This record gives sequence, C-alpha cells and structure tokens, in this order.
Amino acid sequence: MRIGLATAPVPTNLDRAVSTILEFIGQAASFDVDLICFPAAYLPGLRGRKFSIPLCEQEQLSDALETIRREAADRHIGVILPMEWPSGGGRYNLVQVISPEGDIIGTQYKIQLDPGEEGLYVPGKGRRIFEMDGVRFGVVICEEGWKYPETVRWAARRGASIVFHPQCTGSNVAGRAPRQWCDPDGPYYEKAMVCRSVENGIYFASVNYSLAFQESATSVIAPDGSCLAHHPYGESGLLIQQLELELADGRAAERFAPERY
Repeated sequence: MRIGLATAPVPTNLDRAVSTILEFIGQAASFDVDLICFPAAYLPGLRGRKFSIPLCEQEQLSDALETIRREAADRHIGVILPMEWPSGGGRYNLVQVISPEGDIIGTQYKIQLDPGEEGLYVPGKGRRIFEMDGVRFGVVICEEGWKYPETVRWAARRGASIVFHPQCTGSNVAGRAPRQWCDPDGPYYEKAMVCRSVENGIYFASVNYSLAFQESATSVIAPDGSCLAHHPYGESGLLIQQLELELADGRAAERFAPERY
C-alpha cells in the first residue's frame, strides 16, 4: 500500500478546509497514493488549541463530506477524513473512512478525551477495524495514540497492519520546534510513535498540522520502531510512503496474554 499523510495548515474557515483537502487529494492521486490521511478534526479544524474554528452545523458538514466523497471517487483514492460532527448530545471528534469508490466504509469516534477537551467534544463508543484492498488498518485520534496505547493494540490484535494517527501537537502562538526528529530534549510525542509501532509489530502513521511551533513531525514508523520518513517541521506538504506490509506481523501484539494478569 502507498499512503499519503497530509501535513496541512490550520484552516481559516470551512470552505478553506474543503479546498485544502481537495488539493491534497489531487496531489496524492497524481502520485498513485492508495490512501491519504489528514490531521485531527481537520474539517473544520481542531478546537481548544487557540485556533479560530467556526461553529458548523451538521448540514454544512454533510455537504462538505459529500464534496470530498465525490472527489475521492473521481480520483479513485481512499481518504481518512478526520472531522467533527454535531449531535443532540454535543460535538463528536471522529474520522470518516472513504473508499476509492467514494463510499463511507465506516466511522471511528474518539472515545478517549483529554481533560482539556471536556466541554468541547463528547466521547463516542466502540472501536473498529477497516479494510481496503485487502489491507486491514485502524485509526486512533490524537491523545488516544499518546496516552491510551491500548487503542493501538486493540487494532493490532485484530489484524491491523497499520494504525493511522491524526493528531495535533504544537502551536501557532508560542513554543519551540524540535531540533531533530526524536530530539532527546523535545516533547515525548515522537518517542511515543516508536513505542506504538514496536510494541505491536505494526506500522504507525502519525499526521500533524503544519504549525509555527510544531512539537512532532508527520511521520511513518516501521514495525521495528525505525522512522521510515517524516515531514519537515512547520511546512505544509504531502508525505508519501510505500509500505511493505509483510513486515507488519503483529507478533508483539499477538503475544499479549491478559489472562495471566
């Protein structure tokens, strides 16, 4: 499978979010990417990070989703689309997985919320495995991949060769970017990426926004914990990586023996 990870700028409004998504889809399709993933809640943008994110109604988001589905079908490319979804109980932070035919394969809700997200989003329920062209994969959203490693293991135990991780770490206001990938003096995020891959024996693909003070790079981690590729800090762009899926044997995850606890 050839994947694309879109390090995209913070959208200023819903229309800009949609146009950026369409631009990245077109670019990815021109490089024969099978599946592209965007950062957390990119439609219309992640709340609680000092970004100016509009409050969109369900009808507006439905129209935007339909536009992106049509583009996916026209370009024949799979899309992992992180977005929010307003409901009677509050706003969900979720991911829609769109097939190369433009169909919604399924939805993964964020079920583990960070304390800072209380009042912004409501937790969903349940986890699921997705499959495209015979490749099984999972999705974990932002803090789920950092602080709740059982979400990644759940997917690995059910045959996922790769777990996608739409996230947002950093700021456009203040902070510092790492000097190098997995900077010993930097935040723990990239170190956590290594753990999520090697502790399960799968690929881990983490997708961040492009930020002025970006605390982790959009990265692809191999099943042995090595960084196959990462996108430069603070720059927008598409990271493309061909995955040798036979290397993702999931053995570390399979050996988990909860009955011995």
